[in-house]
Amino acid sequence: MSEKKITTDEVKHIAKLSKLNISDDELEYYASEMSKMINYFTILSKVDTSKVEPMTHVSDIKNVTRDDKEKQSLKASDAIKNCPETFGRFIKIPKILD
Repeated sequence: MSEKKITTDEVKHIAKLSKLNISDDELEYYASEMSKMINYFTILSKVDTSKVEPMTHVSDIKNVTRDDKEKQSLKASDAIKNCPETFGRFIKIPKILD
């Protein structure tokens, strides 16, 4: 892979797509920095990863889950009994939005 040189026109295009305002004074700086980032992938692509197992996390964290088990829950009519204001089978709450 040869080194890729990002042009100022490409920086302008990327800035436009990203809705960033980059001054003409900064174009060369960002072109240089973006070129360094892109070319760093050349180094990374040379790393032998054939013996590395694919992973989703960098640590051995596992999700702790439990089985969903059906159990008895509170009846809607019992829940509504303790509400200060109701409207039919609904709980009436103070208005929070205009």
